[in-house]
Amino acid sequence: MTVAGVGWTERVARVVMAGALALVALALPDVRRAFIDDVVRRDAPPGPGPALPAAPPGAAGLEPVPWVRVVLIDGTNAADARAMPAWNALCARGLDLDVDVGFPTVSLPVQTALWSGLTQQQTGVVYHYGAPLPDPLGVRAIPAQVARNGGAVAVAEAHPEIVGSMGFAPAEPPLVDGLAVPDGWDATWQDAATRAVAGDARLAFVHVLRVDAAGHKHGRGSPAWRDALASADAILGALVAAGDAAHPDARWLVLADHGHVAAGGHGSADPAIRIVRACLAGPGVAVGRGGPLALVDVSRALADSVGATLPKAARGRPLAGALAAPLRDDELVPAPSRGRRAMAWLLLIAGALVTAWALGRRAMLWAPWWWPVAIALVVIRLGPPSLAVGYVFKSPGRGIADAAALATYAAALWTAAAVHYAARPAWRVAVAQLAVPVACVLAALALCGGLPLLWGDVAVPVAPRWTAWSSVGLVIVVRALWAVALALLATAFLPAFDPSGPRGTRRSGS
Repeated sequence: MTVAGVGWTERVARVVMAGALALVALALPDVRRAFIDDVVRRDAPPGPGPALPAAPPGAAGLEPVPWVRVVLIDGTNAADARAMPAWNALCARGLDLDVDVGFPTVSLPVQTALWSGLTQQQTGVVYHYGAPLPDPLGVRAIPAQVARNGGAVAVAEAHPEIVGSMGFAPAEPPLVDGLAVPDGWDATWQDAATRAVAGDARLAFVHVLRVDAAGHKHGRGSPAWRDALASADAILGALVAAGDAAHPDARWLVLADHGHVAAGGHGSADPAIRIVRACLAGPGVAVGRGGPLALVDVSRALADSVGATLPKAARGRPLAGALAAPLRDDELVPAPSRGRRAMAWLLLIAGALVTAWALGRRAMLWAPWWWPVAIALVVIRLGPPSLAVGYVFKSPGRGIADAAALATYAAALWTAAAVHYAARPAWRVAVAQLAVPVACVLAALALCGGLPLLWGDVAVPVAPRWTAWSSVGLVIVVRALWAVALALLATAFLPAFDPSGPRGTRRSGS
């Protein structure tokens, strides 16, 4: 028994196509999970790192001084730092700098760059958080060198895994199992910080974390954020006063390691997060303003201040040279290679050509219009994808799928309508609806270096922008595969439809 207009061969073919699409849809979440695991890996293969503008010949660095004091107010945007009175007062005594901390904008990798003189790409510490470095900075790091020649101490408000990885001796609070701070540390840490800056150690570092904590929990601009800024600034003022009283000839550096997006979060290459305020004041530092400098330029200034020697691979320039040759645009942000860009364009062109071929003469009618709608819905409901927003990393990506749900439902209905009511060949409809979305995701993976993940377990580099878009695109494509598969399956069992009859006619026969 057959159904007129649609033979059993065609119906079986639709079921087979639906099954094949479903199998791919079942496999892709594991690919995305592996992709995310590689992106947030605690280490990566070290690379050469970005090049900086050449400093003028003979540019001078800073002379060593007996005392150096560093205060880092974690998570503070440059705009907020410029509204903090104690920070402003210190900047008025010396250099007020814009500093590019590099990419990614994660605290431990950024501070590794600060104390080692090597960028995140050079160290391979690119998305490490929530645990100490498995191999803390060694004898060549600035704190370790100073610890052998005058002492280097560090005090952190929280997250002891960061200061505990940088080579300070001692570093408080002590690093224990679970990364917890000792009972009562909240009430005593500021006293410990005051003793550090007023003490005899040549290098003292204080890590203030309350602004970052408020940003993650409440978002930038919230009342809790403003309260954290005010209290952090008060702490800075008290530390500077105590340090100046003990060591009037100390050289001070105050900076942040990254900012926050409005909703709270960081890690991306957004300039508002990546460009922070830093102030350098004390003997040998003229009053002025400059930048943007690279964070490794600041590291060079610190090394010069304490007489430390940076690794040969360090790119930091003498302070005068860095001021004379500021960074241009996004020089510290890794960009896709020419090969990756060429591959991405080839994939996009191939997707467009395959779609046009599958659509035939009805390109405008049956084009995969649901794809840009899905992207728009995600951006509207969740915000633009970036490494600073949590939904990009969540598995299995339900938030993304829910945001794009209306568009993927439309893809199912559009596929069914094209196959059943317009009598378009099922395989051509499936190709027309999926080729461009798949090509876009493959192009994003190519740009961020993730394509090899599709056929093996590899280390995927963290790349700005395209890493986040790859994660989002994979979720939407999975839902689209299911939508098209279900539409094909449904049309395999619906009664045949004759579009040539009056107003369309359902037919059956034997």
